Parts: sequence; structure tokens; C-alpha cells
Amino acid sequence: MAFLGSSTYSLDTKNRVFVPAKYREDLGNTFYVTRSVDSCLTIYTESEWSLFLERLDRIPNTAGAAAKEYFMSAAQKCTPDGSGRILLDDTLRTHSQMNKNVVFVGAGRVIN
Repeated sequence: MAFLGSSTYSLDTKNRVFVPAKYREDLGNTFYVTRSVDSCLTIYTESEWSLFLERLDRIPNTAGAAAKEYFMSAAQKCTPDGSGRILLDDTLRTHSQMNKNVVFVGAGRVIN
């Protein structure tokens, strides 16, 4: 599986956004969204999220603790509603400077 291409959607008035149909099947019923090191967000499948957490656990000492805090404190477990929408919380929207438009970019094993 590789996430490819891009799609643009808009936040609705309740801060929900449609997850592109071309990604939903591979994402599964539950997936994770967290901030990236830039002003983007990253979406992980459950299996990629587990691998990401394992990599975080391998970072030693203070740097590892800081990385875990950075990514985990903003992480959101998502299950799309019947229309394929997810609700993005304030932390994620603020980090990504998201006001209205949301661009989903397939980045191989994750979506940015």
C-alpha cells in the first residue's frame, strides 16, 4: 500500500473535513492524526502508528521524552463518521494553521 496523489477539501462549520475516498479504504476504520515537525499534520494507519511509536521508544533520554511529548500530546485517534468526515481539534488546526482548506498529500506509508 502506498498513499499517492493529493486532494483538497474544506473544513465545515463544525471543523470536520472529508477524508478523501481514495485514502479511506487503506486507512481503515481507525487511524491516527498528529502534528508533523513542520506546519503539516500526518495521518497514520493503525499499523504505521504502532511502528512510529516503536521508533519513538528507541530515541534515548531527554530527546526521546521530548519527541514523545511533542507527537503524543497532539495525537488524535480518528474514526470517520458515516459521511467519511473527521473532526480536527484545536491543537491540530492551530499547529497546521488550518482555517478553511485542507490539502491531503499521499506520502507513501502516510498522508500529510
